[in-house]
Amino acid sequence: MPYLQRLPSMPSEEALTPKDREWLQKHFDVYAQEVVINGEAIRWDYVEEIEVVVAARAKGPAGWLVRNMVMGGERYHLAVYYGYNEGVLTNMNETIVKYVLGMIAYYAPKRLKYTGPDTLAAVSEF
Repeated sequence: MPYLQRLPSMPSEEALTPKDREWLQKHFDVYAQEVVINGEAIRWDYVEEIEVVVAARAKGPAGWLVRNMVMGGERYHLAVYYGYNEGVLTNMNETIVKYVLGMIAYYAPKRLKYTGPDTLAAVSEF
């Protein structure tokens, strides 16, 4: 089972555009005691797993048009599972999802299971 690898320092905001920062300000924040997703505070004690999936898009020319021209590239959904609940961030670009995963990996006080593309976050097997 892969786990998010802890980070020794906070991820840089350099790659984030002003629009990315605005999106993050509305939907995500993280502190030593909790992670905040869409205004809902979730204590780290309860967080069990992080999952990232590629947002579904139609196959064919219409799907390609929406993904690349309208959305500006591939989009991702990120879920934070805690107990029987989940907090979900939707339609994030790759830059935002990497930043969010980095912040979670930096602040989480315990190992968190990770399901998703290995290219988005550093993972370890132990």
